[in-house]
Amino acid sequence: MQDVCTDAQMIALLEQAKSGDSAAYDRLYSLYADKIFRYLFARLGQREIAEDLTADVFVRLIRVLPSYRVVSARPVASFSAWLYRVAANLLTDHYRRQRHRQHLDIDDHAESPSDDHSPDVRALTLEQDRSLAEAIGRLAEEQQMVVIYRFAEQCSVQEVADLMGKTAGAVKALQFRALANLRRILSPE
Repeated sequence: MQDVCTDAQMIALLEQAKSGDSAAYDRLYSLYADKIFRYLFARLGQREIAEDLTADVFVRLIRVLPSYRVVSARPVASFSAWLYRVAANLLTDHYRRQRHRQHLDIDDHAESPSDDHSPDVRALTLEQDRSLAEAIGRLAEEQQMVVIYRFAEQCSVQEVADLMGKTAGAVKALQFRALANLRRILSPE
């Protein structure tokens, strides 16, 4: 994980944010915005919606952080898990609202305006991204979290264990089962 803080720094940061310090909120945003976006994008496969939901996570953070109870035993892991749970809940709400509406915009996956890939290559990449996001969405919740933490967030096994409150061995087992299930889901019959 690129930008991290210690447990003591997290306790201080959360207390500052709870007291309304905008610099503390900015620091929380800089620590977690990219991670939350990647988590949501990996599950959705749609950049614009993932960006909107990421913004919603931080709006909700501002609203509910004053009542958040800082866990002194493992504040970084506890806060991270809580923030990802907020993102997961917003994602669930989004899926409920969009249940009957299925659309995907190829521009969501355009790398840049100067993208050299042909429309055919972009369409294939879009379809692969969508298929992977759908396959990840079919995994059990804990398996989804392990896949996203390990591969989208590039966390170590121990970091995932800390975030999920599990042992490293349990994370390895979850990862093994998740990858086996993804292979089964994605392989042609």
